[in-house]
Amino acid sequence: MMNSLSSRLTYRIMAVVLTMMVVIAIVLYFSAKEYMLNEAEERYLSILDENRQELRRRLSDVYVAVKNNVYSIERDMDAPEQFVDHLQRIVNNNPNIVSCGLLFEPDYYPKMGRYFVPFAIRDTIGTVHTGRIDNVYNKYPDTDWFQMVKTNDKADWTGAYFESPLLLDDQGQRLLLTYSAPIHNSQGRPVALLCADMSLEGLRDKMMKDIRKMNDQYEKGQRHQSYLFVINQEGTYIIHPDKQRMMTPIDENMGITLQSHRGTCVMEVDGVKSWLYYRDIKFINWVMVIVVPEDAILSNARGLNIIILLVMIIGMVIIYLFCHYQIRKTTRPLHRFALSADQVAQGNFSSPLPKIKGDDEVRLLHDAFANMQTSLSVFVDELQKTTIEKASLERDLKIANAIQMAMVPKSLNSPLSSLNNKLDLYATLTPARDVGGDLYDYFLRDNRLFFCIGDVSGKGVPAALLMAVMRAMFRGETRRADSAVAIVDTINHNLSEEYTGGYFVTMFVGILDLISGHLDYCNAGHEAPVIAGQLLNVKPNLPVGALSDWNYEGQQAQLQPGDMLFLYTDGLSEAEDVNHDQFGRKHVLQLVSEHCTETAQHLVEIMEAEVRRHAAEAEQSDDITLLAIKWEQPERLMMPASMDNISRLKPYIAHVAGLVGIEDKEAKRLRLAVEEAVVNVINHGQATTITLQATVENNQLTLTIDDDGQPFDPTTDSKTDFSISADQRPPGGLGIMLLHKMTDGLTYQRIDGHNILTIIKK
Repeated sequence: MMNSLSSRLTYRIMAVVLTMMVVIAIVLYFSAKEYMLNEAEERYLSILDENRQELRRRLSDVYVAVKNNVYSIERDMDAPEQFVDHLQRIVNNNPNIVSCGLLFEPDYYPKMGRYFVPFAIRDTIGTVHTGRIDNVYNKYPDTDWFQMVKTNDKADWTGAYFESPLLLDDQGQRLLLTYSAPIHNSQGRPVALLCADMSLEGLRDKMMKDIRKMNDQYEKGQRHQSYLFVINQEGTYIIHPDKQRMMTPIDENMGITLQSHRGTCVMEVDGVKSWLYYRDIKFINWVMVIVVPEDAILSNARGLNIIILLVMIIGMVIIYLFCHYQIRKTTRPLHRFALSADQVAQGNFSSPLPKIKGDDEVRLLHDAFANMQTSLSVFVDELQKTTIEKASLERDLKIANAIQMAMVPKSLNSPLSSLNNKLDLYATLTPARDVGGDLYDYFLRDNRLFFCIGDVSGKGVPAALLMAVMRAMFRGETRRADSAVAIVDTINHNLSEEYTGGYFVTMFVGILDLISGHLDYCNAGHEAPVIAGQLLNVKPNLPVGALSDWNYEGQQAQLQPGDMLFLYTDGLSEAEDVNHDQFGRKHVLQLVSEHCTETAQHLVEIMEAEVRRHAAEAEQSDDITLLAIKWEQPERLMMPASMDNISRLKPYIAHVAGLVGIEDKEAKRLRLAVEEAVVNVINHGQATTITLQATVENNQLTLTIDDDGQPFDPTTDSKTDFSISADQRPPGGLGIMLLHKMTDGLTYQRIDGHNILTIIKK
């Protein structure tokens, strides 16, 4: 019986162990497979993203070069002999541009012939050649891309193509991509295209080099290796390792799979089961794809699982021998007790134990099992209760986190803004726990941006509740207060009247005039923001809630177009690594200085990446909130046709007058003329909306006033008889005379139910 029991227990244990090992083997296999797939996806996507960014950078360089030279070419439209110099300079100054040309509509310069195509091209050894190619390239006026760009009056990319051998006799056929921008004459009509050609050969070489490096490092010895290609939206190969496939259509099944232009899929490519990682390339609607054979990914996983299986088999044999020996030794005196104790092992804590006579180790084991029954019963009851309470608390914290994240704004999108502002704003909030005490908010009213950032002392749920109260008070005050110090004073007064348990809030509140760039702000013990790479001067005010009768001081600053204002909480500057070294204010100032000319989102993302790199494995100890605001002065103003909005004209006219350097005296005359025209529209035109648009050409300001009111031509001569005294002649007429005298040109059109008044000021 003893041998039978020990054998059965041994077999049972071995069955359990075997089952566990099988489960472990299966889990390890799929875990290893999943790990290999995830690691491969991360590895190949990094190559994909790197080459994507490289292509986008080169496209951006060409785009910027063309845009920057359109004005200088349009300025010299009366001197066509200078065009070759412009084109040569573009090619010389931009390594990504291999050729550049101007394609004029036929007969635009009769003296130059029917077709006029000045051109500059860099050959394979780097020499730039210039001249005219209209004698060999004169069919462009009939091409679809020429007509589309010229008709739409909008710059665009053409499809990829191989370079014509007619351009240079010794020039090999390079794969090119062209960016075309319309060129306008003095009347604003598009008459030519500025075309810049970018070679894709260098980009292809870089892609092939990167993928070969990956082949050598991770796929050495594999029969099939990964490769990379680029296709356009029509499903044609643009870049491919096999040059014979370039500019040929892809397989039909692959085209259907890649129609989403972003993702990962598994399919057979050239008869090999492969993983495809692909991402779209904006602006030109291309897709970059890496094809990775599945065998190249999973070969290491299979080898690892074979080793694990061998180790498990050897372990099974050792465990069997050890268990069989120990069980036989232990069960001799305990076989009766084991039957009763088995009930306890199955969770039946009230099961009666067998009666044991004697006072030996078995008795001690009996008493220990009895105590264990009682303890386990109490423990399980308490554990169930604690588990339920913990699950409820975690659920509540997750809901609180979702509510808190929903309270902070996600984007700047408000119908209260009537300006076509170039305002760039981006913010993030990262709590150290499920909920945190940081806050930021912004609100648009009357062409002004009200914004704040704050840090509640403490962490967790109490700080999060106070954060919600602070945001509500800020939103309430922005709807009626007109100065930052008034907002802070009111919030401090309201917060001090309530019991906050010793909590206080550091806070920075600002009001940015989106027309003039004037910044009104008040700092309440918060970190000093950074503006244009320099620390903003702040007064040493106390935090909100620290002292009820504190007299806060407000401050002002003037932003210049393109200035970046960066605000943050001390969770950024005081972030520590594993050695307790802080991120530091100097590091923050340095990063802002280096990236203040870029977008707000890019600056915030750079800052987040740097603080994560600094902290590494260290746990985040404080909430981190980042807010970046980049301001550009507007050149377009749209407002309701109401006398309440006349005050908006003064800063707007001052801004557009400054675009051409109009003197203050003439700027005031221009403002009087514009105000007179707008007042006429409001009082007599029954318009609902008035739009002002400023353009500058040849050092001349052209201001267009567009309204949807009744037809009214203010350019007609006044019929008022000024020989009659003012108290006897009928009202009106003086405003029209004022418009003529205070401007250098005045035209009127009635288009699609709108009055279009154009004012010229030199």
